[in-house]
Amino acid sequence: MSRRLLLNLMLVIFGLALAVIALELGVRAWFDARGSEQDRIRYIYDRGTIDAKTAQLVGVPYLNYVPNPALDDVNERGYRGEAVAVPKPDGVYRIVALGGSTTYGHGLTEAESWPRQLERSLREDYGDAQVEVVNLGAPGYFSLDSAVNLATRGLAHEPDAIIVYHGINDAIVRMFQDPTCYASDSPLVGMGLDRGIWQYTGEDMPPSALYRLLALRLGWMDDPTIFTDRLQHTGFCPPEPGTNPLDLLDANPPVYFERNLRSIAGLGQAAGARVVLSTFAWDTAAAEAALAADPSLLQAEAMLRAIAEQNALIPQIAEDTGALVVDLAAEMGQGAYYQGDQVHQTAAGARRQAEIYAAALASMIGTDDGS
Repeated sequence: MSRRLLLNLMLVIFGLALAVIALELGVRAWFDARGSEQDRIRYIYDRGTIDAKTAQLVGVPYLNYVPNPALDDVNERGYRGEAVAVPKPDGVYRIVALGGSTTYGHGLTEAESWPRQLERSLREDYGDAQVEVVNLGAPGYFSLDSAVNLATRGLAHEPDAIIVYHGINDAIVRMFQDPTCYASDSPLVGMGLDRGIWQYTGEDMPPSALYRLLALRLGWMDDPTIFTDRLQHTGFCPPEPGTNPLDLLDANPPVYFERNLRSIAGLGQAAGARVVLSTFAWDTAAAEAALAADPSLLQAEAMLRAIAEQNALIPQIAEDTGALVVDLAAEMGQGAYYQGDQVHQTAAGARRQAEIYAAALASMIGTDDGS
């Protein structure tokens, strides 16, 4: 190759490199200045920044996961609402709310969740201005999660009262868990479904915004705006697809639900807090109507039976442990109080739940000695 041809080739390569650099800088500048937050996640942010901005849940030791503090309505301690002062100030009556997504407030704003509406009701309707309600509910939690949550985080907030609201997720565990794993020789004995260890599965993001633009357009990489965090199964309990949930329910009596609630009651009482056990309320009328129309809906039948069995245990647990019972299932009502899934409350349903709890709690606030 002649020197002149080599020089021309080098000039072409240099020109192409400058063009690529210019395109890279232009693409990056465009999306940084003019793009949406979704665009910046796709083309600019690195994996750590993406995870911090998009994950609803983040992993923590012992408890598996908590709500992500990067979310707008989650505080730096990983629970919904504003963080309360620790140590607890003098004169404050503090209530800790435990549960799953029905306590967290799935589909509701933080202000619409029943823990926040309970706080508002006690302050405004009953004049208990020094009441605080800490919402420690998280999506997916069942009673074992709440026992660990109370031990590792809840008691640190020095609660005067603890409200326990569980049912649906414990029923799901019983309906889908292989009984040989749930109650037999396995490291997961009593732990419920093999949800595994919280892990981030997303790969590192390519640094080039230009490459990411082309790769997403051509299908070479996954869209990073799609939720990618998941629970990595341990492998101790392989799933059992196609199993009749009624058969599994019979094989998985609510012994762990009862054990976990007794553990929560014991932890609370040891800390001097009054424990309130609530029955689980949901739109049973809608489930019963669906089952009557189609008797093959085995999951609906199993859910009706499972939650009824668990609710029936609560008065005896309360009597044995000295806890207070609120029979929310008997008082709550049906229909418009629930979202379309028949389980999660509407804002009006959360308000009704808060009113029922407030009426039960108001008389002991300010006079309760925790006994």
